[in-house]
Amino acid sequence: MIKTTYRANVEKAGKFWVISVPVIRLLHTQALSKSAIEPMTREAISMMLDVAPSSFDLEFEFISAQ
Repeated sequence: MIKTTYRANVEKAGKFWVISVPVIRLLHTQALSKSAIEPMTREAISMMLDVAPSSFDLEFEFISAQ
């Protein structure tokens, strides 16, 4: 089975990492540490789409602050 891959944009904002998934309208979350980015993103997508957290893959694009 081929899994859907979602790309998440990640940007540092103060002490938080702000995460958005553009293909899923209104999906935004945040993490306090870099290690929490994937689990927080996975949880947000699975809750929004009502799918298992292991049913998709993730790619992250880190956006640097200008």
